[in-house]
Amino acid sequence: MLARKKCIFFDRDGTLIDAPYNNLRKPKSYNNLNQIHVRSDVVDVCKKLKKEYLLMLFTNQPDVQRKKNSKINVQNINLYLKKKLFLDYILVNYSDNEKNYFRKPNPGMLFFAKKKFGLEMKKSYVVGDRWRDIDAGFTANCKTIFIDKNYNEKLNHKPDFKVKNFKQILKYIK
Repeated sequence: MLARKKCIFFDRDGTLIDAPYNNLRKPKSYNNLNQIHVRSDVVDVCKKLKKEYLLMLFTNQPDVQRKKNSKINVQNINLYLKKKLFLDYILVNYSDNEKNYFRKPNPGMLFFAKKKFGLEMKKSYVVGDRWRDIDAGFTANCKTIFIDKNYNEKLNHKPDFKVKNFKQILKYIK
């Protein structure tokens, strides 16, 4: 099942599931499974991509360390998404320390997956809605697809591709 050497790494909040955002137009995470809704276009796209790629979720969840959410709530959401979207693996970082190698924008989660699954990063993609996702993908030598949600944030690196909605990623993933 995991013989494919190319992967698509998806951010969670704002990418695979819509995320609420604060009054500064910056996305936040949901706190429990009852809050999330998976759109049918996301399910359809993942089903198509699954034929040729490993699909992985990679997400920062610092609210656990900040005591604003529990690890079990995060795990419940992630396991639900794994099943619903045919994901092969889930990578989570709970730290709110910006220097943590496994916390996006740092590439630790991506390099962990590369080693664990023997991935070819140049044939892999990072899909995300924030600068942190694009920076991690850039540093790990993946192609990057930025889903522009008009957040009040700037990108540090130009993504390989820029789209307005999730379904448009199919135009660029070859």
